[in-house]
Amino acid sequence: MRELLFAAGFFACVAANAQQLVFTTVMPGNCPVWISAPERSQDFGFQSLNFLNDSGREIQALYLKVTFSTGKPDEQVVDSGHIYVNLEPGVEKRQQVFLGRITALTQKLKSMGESVAWVKLTVESAEFEDGTRWDPDAPTMDLPLELPKPRN
Repeated sequence: MRELLFAAGFFACVAANAQQLVFTTVMPGNCPVWISAPERSQDFGFQSLNFLNDSGREIQALYLKVTFSTGKPDEQVVDSGHIYVNLEPGVEKRQQVFLGRITALTQKLKSMGESVAWVKLTVESAEFEDGTRWDPDAPTMDLPLELPKPRN
């Protein structure tokens, strides 16, 4: 019985000291691409992702950013990448990205003395085939400047 109580106490202490990384994706509403189905590997929090071109133009490249936050107001950029995707409008493609090295993020969390951190992947910008570029601060296109007035 004593061994069972010791084992239960030991596992409770280990669980209390365990650190957790929560991987998620966040897209601005005006982003021309949707990201889904993040796949994690033993080495990377974001091994691969599905990209869907939600714009009317071909997307050539994406600039991705990974941030780290423990719930405090400040987020830290911990990784980034530039990938070539060649996505026609309406096309979805799975792409390897190799972002968010788990060992480095776990060590960062441990050194901060925190138990949970959110690791977020966002699209920093997108390049279109015509040479133009989208970024999160760009105005939303194709929205009416005035709401239509109802007909009487």
